[in-house]
Amino acid sequence: MAVDDRLVKSGDLIGTPVTDAKGHKLGVIREVFVDRDAGIGRYVAVEPAGLFTGGKYHPLPWRVLTFDDKAEAYAVEITKDRFKDSPAYDRDQLAKPSHGWAQQVERYFEG
Repeated sequence: MAVDDRLVKSGDLIGTPVTDAKGHKLGVIREVFVDRDAGIGRYVAVEPAGLFTGGKYHPLPWRVLTFDDKAEAYAVEITKDRFKDSPAYDRDQLAKPSHGWAQQVERYFEG
């Protein structure tokens, strides 16, 4: 696979499904957080699937995502319950690095 084949426009990431390892939809990507100094995607904020999400987004470290070409979705090796239990934040909290959400997410996904 050539490098160009792995490039994706940021706008194309928004709305991309995120699934568990079995292909069950967890939600969709609503935000991408890029390390501006390293130029590397660090987190995606996932809006959970379903009607009653409470306006909360679940940030996932980019390193836990694997793109599934067949499903055209990002897969993550966690269960739906573990995803539901992962740290969740509203847009205002995600907009403030001082809230410490990145550190909380890292602790949750260590290992």
